[in-house]
Amino acid sequence: MNWFRNLFTPTGTLPIQQREATPQPITPGVPSSSNEQPPKVTGGSYQERIVYARDPQLALTVSAVYRATELRAKTIAVMPVQYQKRDANGGNFVTDMRSLGKRINYLLQEEPNPIMTAGSLWELVTINRLMYGNGFVYIERDPIGFPAHLWLVREGSYNLVAGTYNISYLGENGYVVKVNVPREDVLHFPNTFRTFNGFWGISTLQYALETLSLNKTLKAQTLETAAKGGRVKLIIGEEKPASGQGTLAFGMFKKGEMDSYAQELQRKMYAGQDILAIRGLDKVTNISMTSAEMQAAENLGLSYDDVARFWGTPRPLLMLDTNSHYNDYQNATMEYHTRTILPDKTDMEKEIFRKLIGQSDYGFRRIHICEKPLLTMDPERQAKIDQLHLQTGWTINEVRAQHDLPAIENGEEPMASANLMTLKALIAKSEAATTLKPGNYTVAEPAKEGEGEK
Repeated sequence: MNWFRNLFTPTGTLPIQQREATPQPITPGVPSSSNEQPPKVTGGSYQERIVYARDPQLALTVSAVYRATELRAKTIAVMPVQYQKRDANGGNFVTDMRSLGKRINYLLQEEPNPIMTAGSLWELVTINRLMYGNGFVYIERDPIGFPAHLWLVREGSYNLVAGTYNISYLGENGYVVKVNVPREDVLHFPNTFRTFNGFWGISTLQYALETLSLNKTLKAQTLETAAKGGRVKLIIGEEKPASGQGTLAFGMFKKGEMDSYAQELQRKMYAGQDILAIRGLDKVTNISMTSAEMQAAENLGLSYDDVARFWGTPRPLLMLDTNSHYNDYQNATMEYHTRTILPDKTDMEKEIFRKLIGQSDYGFRRIHICEKPLLTMDPERQAKIDQLHLQTGWTINEVRAQHDLPAIENGEEPMASANLMTLKALIAKSEAATTLKPGNYTVAEPAKEGEGEK
């Protein structure tokens, strides 16, 4: 986890904030993180066992959170960010791979800076956005104003009056500090929910704090219960005096001794001892666990459902439904791409466009995050889409080009949805049909030599 911890400040937060006289390294709306160890269990109180998962590293130890965060980050990273312009021939947007366009696409898709790949950059931006509420990227420009590098911002502050940033990022030769950076040189990707001013994003971790704490607490309690062979409950008492010793009007133990024995047993059980020896104790009766305590592990599923909702990830994609059918995963994937990935994709496209391109080229150039790689590992869905394309006017060579396959001869004619006949054949068939007379559904027989047409 050292690589992950080094991405953030020592306090575990990404401290983008309004600049004040003495800036404090915190993000508005993000709970302060702590490296303190969980409280040591000293008694039987449930409150002493609560583990607060407000720290991102601690939250990622919950498997559902790790899976949901990694899935979102990896999905965003696999889609290439494309710089496109309108084609003079057809008026469609095509990826610009000439001159300056080629340089921008190389930054966005391959190497944004010398120390990381484009996939790593967009992964970390997504993680920052989810766990800390905001993801930031600094655009380093050359002397003529052209983007030279894209750097992941580590920490900084923002001056609302001047509209400038003070930032720090890990450069090629160590950490670099920049002051009074214009806002058009910083890409800002806030989370869905924001503070009242609409600028700062609020961490998903903050909303899920109670759920994750419950999850870790239940897990700790369940593991301890399992380690003990169940949560044992005991009744301690005293045997009746043997016959011939006379009738006693009171018990063998003095007042308060039984309570003292009970407390000593409780302390030893919570200390993890398996075999308990109490001097002078005559009788111990074991009581079975209640049904609620025996199902403590199942309670974890409740908080896992909450994690799925907070991170917008269907349960099958979190590997929580072991009896799911293939169609369940397929439908869950489509739902995830439509409801979760598409909004993130759109937000990122608009932010990169307004900082890299601007209003002057609006309508002629655009930023497009391509979703096609999401179908690469699902050949069945891809085949269905290719078939639909052919039925709606695509040519065979256009479909083959989507898979980097060479063009074939006579593959440039569009196809129509009539058993996939070419348009030329369809027109010929239509012309032949018009020669038939109304009510006559047979073609006239050819005339024999010396006879008229029948």
